[in-house]
Parts: sequence; structure tokens; C-alpha cells
Amino acid sequence: MAFLKPDGSPFDFNFEGYIGTGTTGLVLRQGAYARKIPKVRNTSKLSGQEREDQEYINDTNCEALEHEAAIYRRVGKCRGIAQCIDLSKEGIVLEYLSRGDLETYLETEPEPEQSLKVQWILSVVETVSHFHQSRVLIDDIALRNLLIADDMSVKMIDFGQCSIFPEDEDISTADENGMTVQADIFHLGCVIYSIAAWKKFECNLFDYDYLRPPLQEMPALEHLLCGEMIGNCWTGQYQSTEDFRGQTDKLQGLSSSLTQK
Repeated sequence: MAFLKPDGSPFDFNFEGYIGTGTTGLVLRQGAYARKIPKVRNTSKLSGQEREDQEYINDTNCEALEHEAAIYRRVGKCRGIAQCIDLSKEGIVLEYLSRGDLETYLETEPEPEQSLKVQWILSVVETVSHFHQSRVLIDDIALRNLLIADDMSVKMIDFGQCSIFPEDEDISTADENGMTVQADIFHLGCVIYSIAAWKKFECNLFDYDYLRPPLQEMPALEHLLCGEMIGNCWTGQYQSTEDFRGQTDKLQGLSSSLTQK
């Protein structure tokens, strides 16, 4: 079954600069930019219940892209987010980051210097904090959603699963079916661990009904970069990203000393 572009014309995988497919969207390369469009299938040759079901999926995917666009509008500019160029019915246009995602990089490239790891960890913590200050919970904080820029900084993408709250909401107590600040912080801890250990580790709290598994079931943290911070993420010691302040200040100092060597 063929996909359609937002203008209703057929999508050709061979000529549209296709990059990849997500749950609800397609990503296309357009020069220096990447455009995300909703995953809409042609239903003209379908009939009955099959057509009705596919049209419902198409509408849901369009709504998901509109929701993601609303997230970009709310959070605005942040150095840890891929730069948003345009938001329209034609899709979400972002800067194109050719180095790929951090998950693939981790699995295929040698372990980098500790100074780069520290920069990435600080960036991700700062970015998650920016979302929470914008009254948005992310949920899907993962290596695959961190792209590497030409200057080797990391940029977060893919916000279709985010929950957005009123701007006067107390984000520390916000709860969207189990998705909370502490759930975000737990997932953030998994990303920090993966960077520090240079080994992919994921533990999605959705699979645990948003209840944290015991620390004994998690990877060992002894002698690991940011081990204390990761343990605090996994055991609910941080009530908000503001509680990271002491640890991130130490990391800033470490980053400065490492880059001066």
C-alpha cells in the first residue's frame, strides 16, 4: 500500500530523499534539512472496514505530527534540541545532522575521550531540564533520539510521545498515566549510564507499570563516571532536574579541567 505526501501525491521512496520511518511518520532529506511528514497510506483501493481502519490510522498519525509540532512551539530554541526550521501542514523541518544517532555511534565507534562523554551528559541533563521548565514531559529519552552534530554535540529529536501541560502547571507533580518528572529522570539515568559505560542500556518504566525496578536489578555503578548521579536517577532521589545542580557543577569543573589538558 503506497504512502501519500501531505499534498496527496504519491510518495516515491526512490526519489524523495527517504531517510527513515517511525511509528507515525516518514523522514525525508531535503538538502541541508530533514522533513518529517505523517505516515499516511493511500486508501483509494481499500473498501469497507479495512478502509475505515486505515483512515483512522492516517488521522491518528496526522494528529501525532501536529502534537509534535506543538511541542516544538512550546519548548522553543535550546542548544540541545535539533534546530527546528519550519512547522506547517507540510511537516516538521529540522536541521539535517549527518553523523546519525548516538545509539548507532556507540555500537560502531571506539569509546571517546571522557571529556566528550561529560559534554554529552551535561547537554542531555540541560535539555531535559529545559523541557521540564517548559512544562513538557518527554518519556522517550533514549540514545536513538540523540543525533550527533558536526561539532560532536548531541541534539535531541522525536517528541511525539511527549506530554504537554498548562504553563502554570506544577511540573513536579504532573502525571500523565504514570509519566512523571521522576520517570523522565529514571530514563535520563539510563542514557547517562550508556554514555558513561559506553554500553547501550535501556529500561523503559512503561514495561514496569512506571514502578522503578530495584537497584540490584540494574547495572553495577561502582567506579563508573557519574555513578552516584545515575544511582540517584534510578532510585528516585531527584525530585526534579534542579536537584542535579551539585552534580552538574562538579561535572562542569571536570569538563573544564579535561578540555584544558
